[in-house]
Amino acid sequence: MGEFLWPSSDTCCPSSFTAGHHDDDDDQVLDLVVLKQWLGDDDDALCGWGDGGSISAAKDQQYAGKSLAPPPVVARRRGRKPGPRTTNGRPAITHVQAERQRRDKLHRRFCELRAAVPTVSRMDRASLLADAARYIAELRGRVEQLEAEQDPALVAPAPTVTTSSSHSLVSGLGVREEELEVRMAGPEAAVLRMTTAARHAPARFMDALRSLDLPVRHACVCCVGGVTVLDALVDVSTAAALRDEGGLRAALLHRLQVS
Repeated sequence: MGEFLWPSSDTCCPSSFTAGHHDDDDDQVLDLVVLKQWLGDDDDALCGWGDGGSISAAKDQQYAGKSLAPPPVVARRRGRKPGPRTTNGRPAITHVQAERQRRDKLHRRFCELRAAVPTVSRMDRASLLADAARYIAELRGRVEQLEAEQDPALVAPAPTVTTSSSHSLVSGLGVREEELEVRMAGPEAAVLRMTTAARHAPARFMDALRSLDLPVRHACVCCVGGVTVLDALVDVSTAAALRDEGGLRAALLHRLQVS
């Protein structure tokens, strides 16, 4: 009876070694399951951990090598320096700036045209151009009218009549050729002016003064529009008969007619 109620130690009560062995196996299985869950069922990571952390050490060395490696040096090309291109020494402008400048210039031109046209119907550009064209046509008509009115005056100029108190030499055709003026400048000097269109007038005038023995202190000759003007300052102190304006003029006219 006792054998049936209490089994032997070999069958019912396992030894402490056997029980401890089973407990160790269960712990290893649990540790393996937890490790797989932690590593995400990564066999390579598991092998790495089993290898004593060789993979983690290799990764640390790889990251350390990357951080310590110097950055690559980009070789710079020789030549012109980078930057915006220039045109005639000025920096290049973009198409937006060029369009803005073109519009500003066009706006200024329209403002100048608006100021030049006296009457502007409307303020838009089309009306301004039409008013400017109409004003230019009106100006052209005025110019043509003035030219038409001026042409007859140029073809047949009106005769001009000049009066002078001095004595003149008149040719057979009635055209005035020479004019002589005499004025006394004190008791010993006289101012003479002869206006003529004849040729060799200075030579003839000097010959007349030389024949009357009148010394010339000053003389001036100029030619304007085909007319010669002679001015002279003569000394009349040696000739008592020529100290009068009338006598001096008559003597000079006689010498000019003879020469």
